[in-house]
Amino acid sequence: MAFTIINTQHIVFALFTGLLPSLIWLFFWLKRDKNNPEPFWLLLLCFLLGAGMVVVAGFLQKEVKDLISINEVRIAVWAGIEEVLKFAIFCLIALKSRSNDEAIDPAMYLITIALGFAALENVLYILKPGINFSVTAGLLTGGLRFFGSTLLHAIASGFIGIAIGLSPKKMVGIFMVFGLAVATFFHTTFNLFILKNTTADFLQIYGYLWIAAIISLLVLEKLSRIPKEKELHIDTN
Repeated sequence: MAFTIINTQHIVFALFTGLLPSLIWLFFWLKRDKNNPEPFWLLLLCFLLGAGMVVVAGFLQKEVKDLISINEVRIAVWAGIEEVLKFAIFCLIALKSRSNDEAIDPAMYLITIALGFAALENVLYILKPGINFSVTAGLLTGGLRFFGSTLLHAIASGFIGIAIGLSPKKMVGIFMVFGLAVATFFHTTFNLFILKNTTADFLQIYGYLWIAAIISLLVLEKLSRIPKEKELHIDTN
């Protein structure tokens, strides 16, 4: 009985500390689109499907693990898999939606998808087999992931949305590919620095991450002020 109680507490605590960072960031980033907020149901669908992509990403990453012997290349491929899957959900759910009608909207949907992905990733990380249940360790992990990997997912995928929002109508596809490439590069760089496991590298990449966050925030504020007649209209035909 004691084991069941502890196990249940662990699950509830993991859900709380795993979801909270994503929900806080989601509230923060969605406030950038205060003039014409996106439909709640569509954002919820993006968040949930983004979370579901964690399972797909894990499967694909496991499949390619033994095919790539160079660690740096493997990490880049894994990052690429995650970014492509998040982008695929955007293309499937939000790209051609009537609600995707402003320059800032692609970033809002992609950030929502990314934070859904990060939320389940956080929960599974805290529930990782072999890690003993500890409130202190859980809070520390949740805090570090709030300032690190959770924000990373939002910034990386958000950059793709920003690229789409800034793209000329005839060059949306090119800007999508560019945004996806930059997102993968940034994601890969972050992971490589973290895996070095030194204080200097840790602080350096967190500094870069927050600089990127500030730049993204400024660009999103600009996108949110684009006049109605200059709104984004994506033509994929």
